[in-house]
Amino acid sequence: MCANSLDSNKEVDFHVMNKMEKVSSLKVPALGKAVALLEAIAREPGLRFTDIRERLGMPNSSTNHLISTMCELGLIKQKPAGGYGLGLRLLELASIAKESNDLQRDAMPLLREFAHRVQLTCNLGVLERGEAVYIARVEGARDIIVKSHVGQRFAVNCSALGKCLIAWLAPEQLDIVIANLAFEKRMPKTITNAADLRLQLAEVRRRGWALDDEEQAPNTRCIAAPIRDRDSVVVAAISVVGTLKQVEDGRVERLAAQVIDVASAISEFVYSTATKA
Repeated sequence: MCANSLDSNKEVDFHVMNKMEKVSSLKVPALGKAVALLEAIAREPGLRFTDIRERLGMPNSSTNHLISTMCELGLIKQKPAGGYGLGLRLLELASIAKESNDLQRDAMPLLREFAHRVQLTCNLGVLERGEAVYIARVEGARDIIVKSHVGQRFAVNCSALGKCLIAWLAPEQLDIVIANLAFEKRMPKTITNAADLRLQLAEVRRRGWALDDEEQAPNTRCIAAPIRDRDSVVVAAISVVGTLKQVEDGRVERLAAQVIDVASAISEFVYSTATKA
């Protein structure tokens, strides 16, 4: 996709509840709860002790120990106005992760040039735990910009980036991804069943690019193409996003060809460089 970030309490609670359902199956549940806490605070800065305890479903003592430990580690901090926010330690870790991400680093010059050329927002994303995740974003020089942010996650059934990332998966991997999809109906055009998704993925493979045509958000159209490693395995994807007026019907095919060219250029540059290194 290509659109608005989660901002309602209902969506925040659902996300945290979904995260907590998976915590009990982890080998280190306490770590899962710490991650769930970070995500809850990231989505709703200023959460107070009672809010955190209720969202994590933990007793007072355990919640207090978790918060205290994470504060000591610099992962979260108390805000002057009350409640908790993300700590500066996360910024430091994120900076290190960003610097070590060769794909993101090497793709950015080509992504910036493309965004400037087509005057649209461009994104770079990967597949993680069955979701599409933005790892880089470049805004085009347009008055109207579709909101999104690095780190944002999207369901693969209703995002161009997501469809691209799963279209070339091995059959057994694709089966697992599809089996875990909620198929939430976000818009009238959202794909809401496995059969229709498989049909569209076949079309993505045939033409080499994916489309999100108001499937995730209104008045938003997105086109994506895959990035492949030296073994031709899809490891990431790039997308361009704009309003229906910016990405009008007559521009879709032409823009898709451009996205494919840039994705191929990134693949060649990043992975031929890796081979030489």
